[in-house]
Amino acid sequence: MIQALIDWLVNIIKTIGYPGVMLSMFIESFFAPIPSELILPFSGFVASSGALNIYLTIILASIAAYLGTLPFYFIGRWGKEKVDLFLRKWGKYLFIKEEDLDKGYAIFAKHGSKMVFFGRLIPIVRTVISFPAGVADMNFGLFSAYTLAGTLIWSSLLAGAGYLLGDNWDAVGGYISKYEKVIIVVGIIFVALFVIKGIYDLVKRKQNQSK
Repeated sequence: MIQALIDWLVNIIKTIGYPGVMLSMFIESFFAPIPSELILPFSGFVASSGALNIYLTIILASIAAYLGTLPFYFIGRWGKEKVDLFLRKWGKYLFIKEEDLDKGYAIFAKHGSKMVFFGRLIPIVRTVISFPAGVADMNFGLFSAYTLAGTLIWSSLLAGAGYLLGDNWDAVGGYISKYEKVIIVVGIIFVALFVIKGIYDLVKRKQNQSK
């Protein structure tokens, strides 16, 4: 059943393009068995054929993934009891295990709201991390900013890899599982460089205005 769903999502990306990318990433955000390690590289591969624009694909995938995190965040805002009730009723259908959620709570308690960002780069954690963020009453604006930043980096890395690898797009998943920690470090460096560049541009702009 799950494989049939994955095949269907891959097919609609190929058939209807951008709406298919968005639908796939929206579902992937809260349905753990759908691997973004497959959806995003395939989307990049389709873009490499000229059917999609790779930059628009990455942006739309990131937005859809962010929207997919909101239901769990708002359930969390109702309190841990509501999350537990939801998990007991629907967790088995979403393939979310109680131990996975406990892991999300533990990581969030240890590292705080920044794990909403870093968690987007870690399988399973990215599915459940919205629950503890909501339970902790994390500021919605900050939650949105961290989630969008994390999903944008993840989408860029995977869709970009699929775009560059072309027909070999399906090898990306193997690289992800093998070099997961390296990819996280690359993502952190990417964000650091982006922030540094933003600060540099701001300082330079103010210096030019003062002349």
